[in-house]
Amino acid sequence: MAQSPPTWVRKRACPTDNDEGQCIADAEVLTHHTKERGQFISAPRPEIPGECDVSLMRGALTTYEASKQRNGGNPPAAADVAKAGIRYTTAGDLRQAGFGVIHTPGLKGEGYGHVSAVWPAANPLDEHECEWPAPVQEAFRTCFTEQEG
Repeated sequence: MAQSPPTWVRKRACPTDNDEGQCIADAEVLTHHTKERGQFISAPRPEIPGECDVSLMRGALTTYEASKQRNGGNPPAAADVAKAGIRYTTAGDLRQAGFGVIHTPGLKGEGYGHVSAVWPAANPLDEHECEWPAPVQEAFRTCFTEQEG
């Protein structure tokens, strides 16, 4: 029987997560960035084909640091930082709410802090839903404390 091709998450997961380990500890703080203050997504965006995760960043980043990382490591414009927002959670809070938390540095290397939150958590590398029902979106939203600016 032919196996399904690897998912985006499995292809970009760090070696530890791909070996069924857990790269990101429960206590690790994660940052969620938005380009428009107060306009955070709480589910994969249906307008982006194949998007089945919500992107987060490792660490408690400032708005500037998160904007720079999202800008490929290039310094962001001051106006972009002023419009941006951030909010925080921990990997453990997301896992407790039923989400898988996978370090997905992709081709950028182990030090790249991209994290994928997927649902459900049972088999996060290979089986996740792209459409999150309203209660799942609310569960995701409630995992965060907001800090704008």
